[in-house]
Amino acid sequence: MTALPFLFEAIVFDLDGTLVATDRFWVDAARVGARAAFAELQIERGMPTSQEWMSVVGLPLALGFDALFSDLTPAQRKVVLDRCVEEETKALSAGQAALIPGVEAMLTQLRDRGVRLGIASNCGAGYLNTMMNELGLARWVEEGRCLDSPGVRSKTAMVNDLLENFGTRSAVMIGDRTGDRDAAWQNGVPHVHFARGFATEGEKIECEATIDDMGEFVPRLERRATWIADTLKTLGFEGARGPRSIGVTGHTGSGKSLFAIDVHKILTALGRRAVVVALDDFQKPEVSAQDLTSTAFAPAERPLEHLRHAYDIEALTSVLLDPHAAGKKVDVTLGRRRLVIEPDDVLVFHGPFLLHPDLRARLERVVHLECSDKVCLRRVAGRDAKAGGPEGLLRVRRSSLPAQRGFDSLVPPAQAADLVLDGENALGPA
Repeated sequence: MTALPFLFEAIVFDLDGTLVATDRFWVDAARVGARAAFAELQIERGMPTSQEWMSVVGLPLALGFDALFSDLTPAQRKVVLDRCVEEETKALSAGQAALIPGVEAMLTQLRDRGVRLGIASNCGAGYLNTMMNELGLARWVEEGRCLDSPGVRSKTAMVNDLLENFGTRSAVMIGDRTGDRDAAWQNGVPHVHFARGFATEGEKIECEATIDDMGEFVPRLERRATWIADTLKTLGFEGARGPRSIGVTGHTGSGKSLFAIDVHKILTALGRRAVVVALDDFQKPEVSAQDLTSTAFAPAERPLEHLRHAYDIEALTSVLLDPHAAGKKVDVTLGRRRLVIEPDDVLVFHGPFLLHPDLRARLERVVHLECSDKVCLRRVAGRDAKAGGPEGLLRVRRSSLPAQRGFDSLVPPAQAADLVLDGENALGPA
């Protein structure tokens, strides 16, 4: 049986409550520090409970102390915070920090598979350095970001910086607090919630998957490969045999591009040479990326016209689809990219509107990723926030998605596609 590849190229971890058992040292250190601060400030005040102390873990510490000691002045709160951090540093220097059970084996698995690993934590540079070097996380984790890292002021920015550094969008974030989920979704990547972390009672965390034990993490991520491999088997891709073209279609933000890339990885593992091509490679020169989401090019009342408005369908069919379907070698330059597809190679073609009659007949198999507008817009906002900004998201909401829904009403995916897959969960079905 062929071993399936691990599809995710990068994992971003929260630190406290996800990798590190912070409860082993934080509460005791914080209590000692708070007592010293109360004495220094000559104030009498009740000590926070263990649960209250743990509620600030995972938050920017100053923000957590603002809520925990709202009765004190900002200057007094700073004294308390400083003394607590001093005691925490002593505890860490005494070797009281420890990894959560199962973390070491999980990190070793991921490292051995070549996955790039990063940390995004609302801590300071000294704390991060202690965890990376003295606790030993640097054996597995290649990059760490914290609130002291240059150019970042939030966990969302940390995750974005790590993904840019790793050069991939094929990533997952795992954490235990709502802020971790927000940082993942605001970067357009799925979130795995570690339920045995330090989320407070009543803290509801939506996510793509929940795990109770670190031993469950890698197997859950492996399900995406199983999902895609099963899809290919259903479509007739068996070993070195099967169809020579597959289209991956769906709405903007449904996950077409990553799905196509992962189809390529699975086919390669099965012994089939494959080449990924995007419909956007045939975008008309006079049409900008902004135009593709404007009302001029995505009219909801004329959805069948969008394809020829925005893309050079004549070139697409004459230099790519028709020659490949006829069993001929394709050798064409698209922009700066030279594309060579041998007759037996599998063409993995992705883009919207692939069920259009002009294209569907030229593709042996087509899968449609069905995804709600809510999830599509969330992914687009996270993926394209820097490039498109609010205006780009508004164009997708008002133009692209309505046009694509209109197209579905004329060419129902359930009738025109070989398979309609649930694309809501980027990790694959639970």
